[in-house]
Amino acid sequence: MAEWDRTTILVVEDETVIQLLVVDILSELGFATLEARDADSAVPLLRGAQRIDLLITDIGLPGMNGWELARLAREARPALKVLFLTGYEAAERQELAMDEGQDVIVKPFETGQFEAKVRSMLPVG
Repeated sequence: MAEWDRTTILVVEDETVIQLLVVDILSELGFATLEARDADSAVPLLRGAQRIDLLITDIGLPGMNGWELARLAREARPALKVLFLTGYEAAERQELAMDEGQDVIVKPFETGQFEAKVRSMLPVG
């Protein structure tokens, strides 16, 4: 998994169990992770100099939601890919409008499904 070694993923999730699961899966795959519990905590990371290759965010965050966070993230980092986590099943049927470089996965998800989605959003190498 050496091709992923330098890849950094920011995980923004207010549900502790889900955040721990996502970070654990990503760490097992060899990704570096940054964590935030809400958008307010994530914004300084996104505006900073730290390398971030993928933003994984819950849509239903307290305060600023995941859609708003993604918009702000892309103002600071226009090429940033965003994977939304949601319990909203219509998202799986692609009823939610996604911009280029954005995708969604519905909770609860299977580990293999999540891994495949993350890998599909990142360049190899």
